[in-house]
Amino acid sequence: MNCKEVQKRVLGSMIGAAFAVALIPVSVQAQQSVPVIDSVTLRENDAGRHPVVYPEFHFHDASGTVRYIHREVVATNAPKPLGARDDVVDISAKQQVQGAIFVGGWHCGTETYYVTLRAFMMNLDGARSNVVEYTIHCNGG
Repeated sequence: MNCKEVQKRVLGSMIGAAFAVALIPVSVQAQQSVPVIDSVTLRENDAGRHPVVYPEFHFHDASGTVRYIHREVVATNAPKPLGARDDVVDISAKQQVQGAIFVGGWHCGTETYYVTLRAFMMNLDGARSNVVEYTIHCNGG
């Protein structure tokens, strides 16, 4: 194959690829979007033995495929080491597209402290949301 034939084939495949991209259905394009955490609100329940704080992650995902939330501790004045828990998100695709709330939970225990956490969500395509930080104050800490 000579140089001109190679150029024709490369150009033809580039045009074909561009045409194929133009024909991608809207639903496939939506699946390639990233989840978005719109806000985090905190709700506290101190009716039990120790307070529990419920972070509520308000989010949406055009593909409706968010399945994972990652959280990590970035700052604290707790007297003991703290760890954050990752979770599986089990919310319908329809609700995720419209906007959904994933509710976590942080059990404070008896100590007085604060903890700042960083979180992001991930969908089945591996697309990560924006990163959010939020602070929980336990027992007035």
